[in-house]
Amino acid sequence: MAISLVWVQRTRSATFDKGKWTAVHSYLVRDADNQDLKISDIVDPTVTNPITPYKDFGGGTEPTGAAYYRWYGYTISPVQEGLGKLWIVEFNFDSTVGDAAAGPVAADVKTATEVGFTSIEVQTSVQTVDIWRTGATLPTSSNISLPALIDIAGTKVDSAGEPISALLPIQTINVRNVKYGRPDYATILAAAGSRNVEDFTLGSTGQTFLCVESSLLFVGANTSRIGPNQYEINYQFSYDPTTYHLRQQPLRDIDQRASTTRVTPGSAISAANPEQANVVYWKQPFPSEVDFTVLGIVNT
Repeated sequence: MAISLVWVQRTRSATFDKGKWTAVHSYLVRDADNQDLKISDIVDPTVTNPITPYKDFGGGTEPTGAAYYRWYGYTISPVQEGLGKLWIVEFNFDSTVGDAAAGPVAADVKTATEVGFTSIEVQTSVQTVDIWRTGATLPTSSNISLPALIDIAGTKVDSAGEPISALLPIQTINVRNVKYGRPDYATILAAAGSRNVEDFTLGSTGQTFLCVESSLLFVGANTSRIGPNQYEINYQFSYDPTTYHLRQQPLRDIDQRASTTRVTPGSAISAANPEQANVVYWKQPFPSEVDFTVLGIVNT
């Protein structure tokens, strides 16, 4: 005969200690036809009236409070005189709330090795790059992967074809996920060295971080096994919203020397008539673009 569970609440309590809430509720469980029960019957989500809704604090009787508690485990034990027909199930909860002036707010309470844990770390720095022009015109978004071979305009700042160094602001972004199951190594490898083909948003709650199309470069990922079928993946990105990872390159001759000219060709070089690169192009060292959703990154 099919199992149909009957749940009778015994106790329900909540404790606030050292700035954190914890809670417990306990149920007597039996079969509607008084059949013998096994633990596997009680935790089976396919039986009639299963355990699932009781993983919410109050089992439906605390609709407001339940939103601020997270179930993290239970204890199942038989009643001594129950003859295998009557069991006690005690559910344990911890707090999912943080302090706020306006009242409790949802907070991420997963530990660093718990499945579902996510961290997003951002390091802001500058990168030294060679430039021949300042104020150069960037290509349109559709041409960033393969810029047209036309002069980028702007103000010439090189000296006889030799570039100057400029500081380019960039951000290094690390997204750390803990997941069930082995990572998709082939997908990670295929995406390495690619930019985002569409806008990509980091963060799903609170303040989000929007990386516009072509600005985010997937550098790679470190993966490691941290438990039974549990893996940590650390995705690494370079974010350049200024030049979209483009680099300036002058037109060069067969000897790899920059093609140069003067303001007044044929006249002597002077401060008013410098020798400078006459044509400078944009080059994209990372032409591949990928939809980063294929990486399966979990945001927080």
